[in-house]
Amino acid sequence: MKFEFMSTACAAQELTKKIMLVALNVENKWSFYDEAFNLSADIQITVNTWSYGNFVVVCDNDITAYFEGHWNRPLDIINGFRIINFNCLYSRAFIASFVIYLDYLFTTRSCKAINSTVALRNESAVKQCECFARDYCGRYIGIRHHSQKSYSGKISDSALYEITQEEFFDWKQRGYWKR
Repeated sequence: MKFEFMSTACAAQELTKKIMLVALNVENKWSFYDEAFNLSADIQITVNTWSYGNFVVVCDNDITAYFEGHWNRPLDIINGFRIINFNCLYSRAFIASFVIYLDYLFTTRSCKAINSTVALRNESAVKQCECFARDYCGRYIGIRHHSQKSYSGKISDSALYEITQEEFFDWKQRGYWKR
């Protein structure tokens, strides 16, 4: 499957619509951190690669995935990280584009680590993070208690995950093979 990997600046308006549709779906109440509806900070209309590493994946003229990374400078780590897969039909392109995104962050931008949190009540995302960390690269760090609030007002603990530059390069050197 052919796909294009591009800055969100190229598709900000369409991406904003897609994220709003996902965010308004009650099934996704644990998929966003508390400021999900404050998109002005998230969707970069101008390219600001010092503070953000936000990209979209386009397949057949449709945005199928969104990768968002907020840089913590001067540490050169990503500590605000979000992934949205809009279309499960493009799963091969999604995985391939995620690897390209990681390669961009760790190789081109010299990112030292990516830290992410997932609400434990978002069982699907927790399962995906566990599988990726177990089978490819990265690791589970621990639990942050009472850290996310859903749109319905419920509180969830969050699982913390991390991928370091060294782990990524080791994984890449093995040809992206499982551990």
